[in-house]
Amino acid sequence: MKLPHYLTYELVRRLNRDAPARETRALLKALDLSLDEPSPKPDFDDMLEGYDGACQTGSFILEGTLDFIGHKVPMHFRIRYARPNDDKHPWDMIKGPTMDVDALTWQQDAPAWTHVGADVLSDAMIEDIWPAISLHASQQEVR
Repeated sequence: MKLPHYLTYELVRRLNRDAPARETRALLKALDLSLDEPSPKPDFDDMLEGYDGACQTGSFILEGTLDFIGHKVPMHFRIRYARPNDDKHPWDMIKGPTMDVDALTWQQDAPAWTHVGADVLSDAMIEDIWPAISLHASQQEVR
């Protein structure tokens, strides 16, 4: 469905002005738009295999731009991490935290997370991401 101009304006107005959630959800539903997190959910099983004891896991979204032969395209990456709980198993810090990367792709007209791995990022990018992981982990509850 092509979005009529007046509905685009109304949707942006409601989202920017914190309009009543019920009305905004009704408008999104009428436009067949969903704000649900794309599938699949973050998978931490492979990341936890190398650890003994309890670990903290989490994920967050980073926005980026792909600049390829003069064309710029927005990209969204889901950064997944796992790290040992320091206070219960301090020796697990020998292994240290791990990170993995998923990219948001569109498959059959629906968004989905596709595993791309951290190898797609440069060393400098990875170094810049570690502080964001540390900040995100410090703001989460340890399970």
